[in-house]
Amino acid sequence: MEEQKNKKKKHIIKPSRIIFLIVLIASNTFAWFIYATKIDTNVSVHVRAWNVIFEAGEHEVTDIIDLPVDSIYPGMEDYEYEIDAYNRGDVAASLSYQILEARILDQSYVSVEGRQARGETAVATDLTSSQLTSKLASDYPFSIVIGISGSTLNAGTGVETYTFSVIWPYENNHDAIDTTWGMNAYDFKQDNPTLPSISIKVKIIITQNAS
Repeated sequence: MEEQKNKKKKHIIKPSRIIFLIVLIASNTFAWFIYATKIDTNVSVHVRAWNVIFEAGEHEVTDIIDLPVDSIYPGMEDYEYEIDAYNRGDVAASLSYQILEARILDQSYVSVEGRQARGETAVATDLTSSQLTSKLASDYPFSIVIGISGSTLNAGTGVETYTFSVIWPYENNHDAIDTTWGMNAYDFKQDNPTLPSISIKVKIIITQNAS
């Protein structure tokens, strides 16, 4: 008799669980994230898959990504981090991004958009995300580049890729600059062994196009 009562109790579904399921099914926007790492010889390419589903209305899906690079040095293997965005909905979407913060060794930057995300007022010396993007790509002996394979994510089967890369080839005509920054990078890691040499905070933005 006692065993039969226990079996009956196992089939009871609490009202709170039913409500949770209804809310989950009724949601208009879903995003979930899967991480994977592929290592090929000495090059690490980090791939993060992002599935985005739009069902109704005009929505914006965002994600804040922290992009750390542990160590940098002249002649290092190219570093890449990729984020694949998949559109499984019925409406196309537009892709963009904003650099919110960046730290290169002991040099730190907060963009205008980064100040807004922090709830702070931008100061006169702050760069916009676009300006900071250009600075990171051209003002150092290494290039820090963020790109998107396409600006539109097609409905149903659309796939586009965000790519973050750090490239520091050792070139003979830049010996002095490479040596100076190489020593700076070495000294930084000696003084801060637990900190990445480069840290970038990026806001990825995917906006549903008007249907």
